[in-house]
Amino acid sequence: MSLFPAYGGGQPSEAMGATETEEEVATTSADWQNNDSYHKKPTSDGDLATEEPNPEAIFTSSDDSSTAEEDEVEAVPQAEELPKAKPLEFDAKDEFYVDKKSNMSLRNIPTLAKPARPRYNIWMGRLRDRHCHSRSTEARSKLSSSTKNSRYTRNALDVDGLAHEPIITLQEQLSLAKALVQREPQLLEPWLHLQRLINLNVYKANRLAVAEEELRTLETALEHHPSNEQILRLYTDIANATYPASEVAARFEKMLEKNPFEYTLWTSLIMVTQGNMARCTVPAVLRIYETSMRRMHVGHTDEISRKFATVDTDRIMLKLFHNCVLFLRQSGNMNKMFALLRLAMELNFPGLTVDCLEACTANEKLLIEFEEIVLRSGMPMPEIWTRVERLRQAYCYLPYPQLVPSAKDQVERGLDSQRCIYSDDVVSYAHALKSPDNRLHLLLLIVQHTKMPLVRSSCLAAKLNPCIDEFGESEAIEMLFAGLADRHSYVLPSAKNVGFYAALINLAKEMSVTPSFMPHFMGHELYGVTVSGLLLKCSEAFSTEESKRRVFLLLWLRFQRLLVVLNKLMGKLTKTILKETRDRIRNQMRLPENRRVLRFYTELAMCEFEGLEQGQDDSRVFDIFRKIIAAESETGTQFTCPDLMHAYLVCAEMLIQRSRRDEAIQVLSCLSTGQHACTGTMNGAVPGIKASLERGLELLKEEVKALDTLPADMPLEEYFLSNKLLILLRACCLLGMLDYRYSEVENMFDKLLQEELGPEAAKFSERRRFLREQVMEIKILQLQLPIPPLGELEKVYHEKRTTNRLVLGNVLLVQLVDRGLDEFPRNMMMLQTWAGFHTMMWHKQRARIIRTKAGIVSLLHLVLAANSRFAGTGDEDPLVAAREPFIQAAVRNRLLSMFETFLSTNKNRSEIEAEQYRVLRRNSIYWRLYLKCLSDTRTSFERSKMVLLMAIDECPWDKALLMEGGTVLPNELPFLQDLMTEKEMRMYALPEELDILRN
Repeated sequence: MSLFPAYGGGQPSEAMGATETEEEVATTSADWQNNDSYHKKPTSDGDLATEEPNPEAIFTSSDDSSTAEEDEVEAVPQAEELPKAKPLEFDAKDEFYVDKKSNMSLRNIPTLAKPARPRYNIWMGRLRDRHCHSRSTEARSKLSSSTKNSRYTRNALDVDGLAHEPIITLQEQLSLAKALVQREPQLLEPWLHLQRLINLNVYKANRLAVAEEELRTLETALEHHPSNEQILRLYTDIANATYPASEVAARFEKMLEKNPFEYTLWTSLIMVTQGNMARCTVPAVLRIYETSMRRMHVGHTDEISRKFATVDTDRIMLKLFHNCVLFLRQSGNMNKMFALLRLAMELNFPGLTVDCLEACTANEKLLIEFEEIVLRSGMPMPEIWTRVERLRQAYCYLPYPQLVPSAKDQVERGLDSQRCIYSDDVVSYAHALKSPDNRLHLLLLIVQHTKMPLVRSSCLAAKLNPCIDEFGESEAIEMLFAGLADRHSYVLPSAKNVGFYAALINLAKEMSVTPSFMPHFMGHELYGVTVSGLLLKCSEAFSTEESKRRVFLLLWLRFQRLLVVLNKLMGKLTKTILKETRDRIRNQMRLPENRRVLRFYTELAMCEFEGLEQGQDDSRVFDIFRKIIAAESETGTQFTCPDLMHAYLVCAEMLIQRSRRDEAIQVLSCLSTGQHACTGTMNGAVPGIKASLERGLELLKEEVKALDTLPADMPLEEYFLSNKLLILLRACCLLGMLDYRYSEVENMFDKLLQEELGPEAAKFSERRRFLREQVMEIKILQLQLPIPPLGELEKVYHEKRTTNRLVLGNVLLVQLVDRGLDEFPRNMMMLQTWAGFHTMMWHKQRARIIRTKAGIVSLLHLVLAANSRFAGTGDEDPLVAAREPFIQAAVRNRLLSMFETFLSTNKNRSEIEAEQYRVLRRNSIYWRLYLKCLSDTRTSFERSKMVLLMAIDECPWDKALLMEGGTVLPNELPFLQDLMTEKEMRMYALPEELDILRN
């Protein structure tokens, strides 16, 4: 029979028929004893090609013959089984070429050089390939279904068994977790573990059933842990992903009936409306704020609320007030925002009239002139609307005084009806606080909402604005100026951070929104006057509490200094601006209540110092310090006053920056020993540096011991006032570094940071935690100190020692800042220092800032790091202009990669990046920066439009984002204007009105 019966078509061949006839004849003759198979028979190619078996002949044979054949087969010994080769699918009649042997010349490219020549390795040979080993091919084919490579095993694994094994294990863990939460429901971790196991969907149910089971589990967990932030966040995320917004809102309202004083539930309910594109309108969001604020004001009046009698409703009300004011500012309702701030101050401080937050038409005369210039410019209508809108927003942000009796008078006098805000319009969002101790917190929040940068410390940021997980983070770029308003030290030369400050100013110019005190805006003087007046009103509100009054006067002085610094960095500082600033400060100093406050005179000297150019005469600055020292020396004031010690310290730092080393040592020695400097001069007989340093360390130890007698909680005003311990520490540090006593300085810092202000001590004490943060700032400063050069004879002796310190100091500085950002992620100085490491690998610098959970602040410092890294690369290069496009392209690519890293469309993003996106997606600065990078000739409009739609879906209430979208995509501006009208945002200029005015 043939091996291939299918090729015969079921018909026996001629050769087969002849063989059967011969066999039938042979059974009746005696020739059966001869074996004819050894005889040669004539064959032909046609016979070979057509030789086929007859299946019917096989199955029609008798049973006897079948039995005889089986006996013959059993009698023949079985030969070794040969490997089965695949059959050939061609015969000799095929007219195409069959590659039976691999051509070695086709395995490489001889025209290429050898290092670049590819090598094509064949791991599975073709049919009839003499180089292919049949045994390995057979083994490989047997293991083709195995989950492991044949290199490690030759036995196929039980894939089905392996698939069921982890499922059984997870099912057992799920049963144990359910039993554990029933047995010990007071433990938190078993509930979280149970939720994770349910989310794995062990029983292969649909996602809706799994989500509902998770929600039921979390609701049960909330009964035992009613105010746990982690459980509430999980519940919010799962509910938002499972149900429509209306049903989610109903669930939150039902939960708030049981626990009306849970801030996380209120923010979740607000964000269901505010963060939803279909539900977000300004009145709808304000109604929820009204309900929540009224509930906090009513307090514990019924049986349900009495369960939470220990909850401080003032703290929750302050958080809700902060979010409400922020929402009004972001939606463009500046008139209503300032009316709300005014009413909140007047309710909490009876008798105080906040007239600085009322509009004055005399200050808006320039607006009409600027509008006429824009209307006559001949620009396209979208550009005209954008400019007029920003102009009116810069000048018309304050509400009218409450003197207009009726709407008829508004029309007759040509007033904007939306600027007529009465107390009844905003009284639902402002209530008097129950505790007078929280009024300072309220006023600091009010000042912060005017874009005044006052938070440089991470501890202060956590105390003022503790929650930024979902929303509530500021979108004002001016918050990055906290390091300029509250400068940490004057020791470092001003040229050290030139690149960083240049990048900061450029970023602020692009991202700032009117109204603002940025000097490049029209109307910045008017807004500066408003902020200054508000700060003075806040100090007036605390006229009976001296420490709190000084806080706001100190902030007012910092704001004046900030305006000088901004004008200087933008190249707009003139003698007129300096004189006006100096006169304003001196007028405040002449008031009887401010005349004897030393800290204010120090701030005046700092303002004068900031206005100096490189190489300019500094006699006016040090004359102020000489007068302070002389006056206090004559009166015999004790040297324990923190304000006097602060004046000595600032004077010494300025002397070090001006390379006046001997005078700085003189002042620091007086500060360390507690002695007044000589009258009229800063040179005099003082103890040696070593003796002064030892005395300073003794005083420092006394201050550290005094911490045990102070309460763990720190009053809010102490974050702004001088601290004696920190002043002595900085003085000892500077004195030791000037005398090259590195080991003593290092031991001093190590002892403080490991023992008295160690991590364990700072964990349970707010005061020690703040001091630990400040001590780490001083140590970072110490590692960056530029030590003044010694004399020629001493220089050789100390040269090797100084070089070793600088090399080691850079390594220690990186480690210290890295550790500091772990503990204090919102510290502005540490973020700025990390962004200034230009020699660090970019991926390391980027990864550290991404791990820093500081919200939009850390992202902005990463943007500044990318820009400032290339800022000084071409300063000395004659081909700067030629390199500029490539530098900008490199910065743009890095920023785009960074923005896209956080997006949910990134399949490779880590858990940290996903957690960061949870905060960033609700901040319009993230999306506006992303759109700025995409507004380039290399980007298509389709991509920009896609990003704009994503941004609007995440921040549908933000007016600045919509205006940025109109700038990037001018064709979409009419639709964005309709969206502003639909969401009931504040629009100062209507397109139809401008069209009439232009014509």
